Amino acid sequence: MDKELNLEGALRPGLDILSSEIVISLKKRSRYKQNLEIYRPGLVIGHDDLSLLEYELARMEELHAELGRYTYASQEAFTDVRHVPLIIRRQPLPCPIYNFATNFGPETIRFYLGWIETYCPAGSDSDTYGETVTTDIAALLNLFERINLGKYVAECKYKEEPERYRKTGGDPAIIERLLADSEREAKVVEMAMRMAEQYDFDPAQAQYVFYWLIRITLRVEIQYIKNRLAIEKSD
Repeated sequence: MDKELNLEGALRPGLDILSSEIVISLKKRSRYKQNLEIYRPGLVIGHDDLSLLEYELARMEELHAELGRYTYASQEAFTDVRHVPLIIRRQPLPCPIYNFATNFGPETIRFYLGWIETYCPAGSDSDTYGETVTTDIAALLNLFERINLGKYVAECKYKEEPERYRKTGGDPAIIERLLADSEREAKVVEMAMRMAEQYDFDPAQAQYVFYWLIRITLRVEIQYIKNRLAIEKSD
């Protein structure tokens, strides 16, 4: 993805694939009870200060970091993986965008846990703790990757009309008006709802999640443009 910056030719198909993966991961999670114990400290032997989700998410992201996942600008970790060394020898990767951290990880987790408490079956089943947290991690990684691809979308839109963005003076409201695409957003939500029907998942839940996903991704795009303009101004 980092090697090519093309909104329609490369980015849109990737975004659509991620949308499908998000719907599938939500469907998988909806099969299990809320199992709220895995989101509270005290369940992991020897790590009383961590929840099972925090513990397993950190371990999974360390594995991904070893393999270079977070060297891509489209990826951002929920946990601190700066200490994790790469285990693959390869040339530094070219990147066509400015690689700003969004820092929306905690907000993404809060939204996801809120979805669980609202839509997943109440109660607990300790026999499914493992399957549940594994599904949680897959869903969260898919959601966060989809959100961070907003940086690429913002760069594409900026390069199409750089002067219009420069004239905003970094005003978030003006930048938002330039970035927002209500027609595209409606298509994304409609596609997610169709996918939900295909996978026997509640379309209303897909609509709820993807409306939020669009809003937070737009915030990433606004943040990206503001940071980009600030760098240009300082040069």
